Amino acid sequence: MYDLIIRNARIADGLGNALVTGDLAVKDGRVAAVGRVTGAAKETLDAEGQVLAPGVIDLHTHYDAQLTWDQTASPAGALGVTTVVVGNCGFGIAPAPAAHRDAILANLAEVEGMSLTSLMAGVDTNYESFAEYMALLKRKGVYPNVAVLASHTVFRTAVMGDEGSTRPSTPDELARMVALFREAMDAGAVGLGSSSNENHRGAGGVPIASRLADDDEFRALAAVMADYDHGVFMATFGEKHGIPFLEDLTKISGRPGCYAPLFHFAHQPDRARNIMRAAAAARARGLPVYTQGSCQPLSLSFTLDRAYILKAMAPWPATEDHAELRRIFADPAFRDAFRETLASSDTQHVFKGRWDWVPITITALAKNAGLEGRTVAEVAAERGEDPLDFFLDLSLEEDFRTKFTFFILNMDEDGVAELLVNDGTLISLSDAGAHNSLLCDAGYAMYLFGHWVRERGLFDLPLAIRKVTSDPADVYGIIDRGRLTPGAWADMILFDPETISITKMERHFDLPAKGERLLRRAPGLKGTWVNGVRVFDGEDYLKVPAPGQVLTKFAGSQPTLGMGRDRAAAE
Repeated sequence: MYDLIIRNARIADGLGNALVTGDLAVKDGRVAAVGRVTGAAKETLDAEGQVLAPGVIDLHTHYDAQLTWDQTASPAGALGVTTVVVGNCGFGIAPAPAAHRDAILANLAEVEGMSLTSLMAGVDTNYESFAEYMALLKRKGVYPNVAVLASHTVFRTAVMGDEGSTRPSTPDELARMVALFREAMDAGAVGLGSSSNENHRGAGGVPIASRLADDDEFRALAAVMADYDHGVFMATFGEKHGIPFLEDLTKISGRPGCYAPLFHFAHQPDRARNIMRAAAAARARGLPVYTQGSCQPLSLSFTLDRAYILKAMAPWPATEDHAELRRIFADPAFRDAFRETLASSDTQHVFKGRWDWVPITITALAKNAGLEGRTVAEVAAERGEDPLDFFLDLSLEEDFRTKFTFFILNMDEDGVAELLVNDGTLISLSDAGAHNSLLCDAGYAMYLFGHWVRERGLFDLPLAIRKVTSDPADVYGIIDRGRLTPGAWADMILFDPETISITKMERHFDLPAKGERLLRRAPGLKGTWVNGVRVFDGEDYLKVPAPGQVLTKFAGSQPTLGMGRDRAAAE
C-alpha cells in the first residue's frame, strides 16, 4: 500500500532526461516507484498529462527571520519551491547574544530592506546560539526543507558588537569567530555565507560587518570547512574581491565556492561574462567554483523615503525623516550633485539614470492616477522637464507616497541568455524573504519555465528543470533531493507547461505588525509536495503538519557539475 500515487503524469526526473509518461508512487515520504505503477494507495491523483517535476531548490533566500513566525516560508511553496537555503550573504540571525540581538535585527532590516517593526514584532527570540536556532526551527516545524548557512556578519557582531563594522578583528576575536563557525558546522550548517559587496550597509548606513574583515579572516573561516565532510562558501562580492579570491578560499576549504550576484549590467556588458568565464576557467583547473545568476529582470519598487538602491549613491540621504528629505530634495544643489553621480562611471552604481526603465507604479493623488504605468522618462519628456526633477517633484507633491519601480539589471535578454546556458551558473538569486516591499522574485523557476523555455526556447524543459533542481542540490550536497528517482525524497511540483508563469507583483499587508510585502502568483502551478505531503493545491497553502526537514547532513563529495565540459573547452 503506497501513501500516494500520481497517475498519468509527464515525469521529469530532474537530471535532464526526457520526460516519461507514467505514474509515480510515494511511500514514507520518498519516491517508491516510477513508470507503470500497479497496486493501491491511500490517495490517488490523476495528473491529466501535466508535468510532474522535482520541487525547486532555492539557494539564495533570506527567510531566516520569517521562519520563526511563518512555517510556510510564504511564498516559497506557492511558487514551486520545496527546499530553501537561508543565511545568504552572511546575513542570518544566529548566534544572537542578548546584548547584540537588537543590532543584528537592525542591520538585517537595513541591508535586506526589511521592516524593522515587523522583525521586532515577529521574530521568536527563544534562542541564542546557532544550535538553539536550528532546534527552534525543528520545534516549530517548517513547510519547505531548510538548509542554513552560518553567517559571517553575525559572527562579527556577536563577537565584536558595533565595532565589527569599523575595523578588522584581533587574533583573539578571530579565534572566537572560528569557534562559533565550528559550533555552527557541528550543529548542521551547510556552510558559510559572507559579503564584501560595497553596496551592503547596516543600520545607520555603516558598512555591514563582514566588509571590514581582512583577507586572512576570510581564509581562516574557509579553513574550518576543510575539517568537515561537507560545506560551501557563499560569497557576495563586489569590487574588492572576485573569482580569483574565491578560488583561493576554495583551495583552502576543499569545498565549493559560489559567487554572487551574477547579473547582466547593460552599462558594463562584459562584466558578468568575464566573471562567468573566470569561474569556468577555475572549474577547468578542477576547482568547484560556481556563480549564482538570475533569470529575471531585477526590479525594485519603493517610495523615495525608503529608496534602498539609491542610498548607496552619494549624496542620496540615509535619513527617512520626511521633513529632512523634503528640504534636501527641494535643494537645487542636491539635484545637481545627484545628476553628476548618475553620470559617473562608478561601477557599483547599478542605476545609471535610465529613466525609461522607471515606471510610476502607484500614485497617491487622484489627479495623478493617469501616470500609473508610464515611465518617468516618458512623462518628463511630455512635460518638457528634466526627469530627475520630475521624479523628485512628483514624490514631494504626493508626500512620499508615490511608488516607483526601477528595472536595473538583466534587461538585455541576449546577454542574460549567455549566462543562463553556462553549466556553472546556478539559477537562483530570488532574495526571497528580503526586500519584501520592494520586490518578489521567488517565482524565478516559474518564469524560467514560462519565459525562457516556452516563449524564448532557450532550453528544453527537462534541462531547465535540471538547472533549478538537481544542479543546485549536487553543488550544495543536498542529499536525495532535486530528482524524482526511486529512493529520493518526494519533493514535487505539478504544473501545466503551456500556462506556467508568474503574475505581476501584488501588495499585501500580512507581515507582523501589518507590514507590507509584494507577492506574485504562479498560474499553471497545480500543486507542491514536500516529503510526499501536499502543501499547496494551486490556490492556497494546505493546513497540514509541517512536513519539511531542517537539513543537517550533506554529501561530502566534490560536485562535478560543469567540470568535464569546462576542462574540454580549456583544452
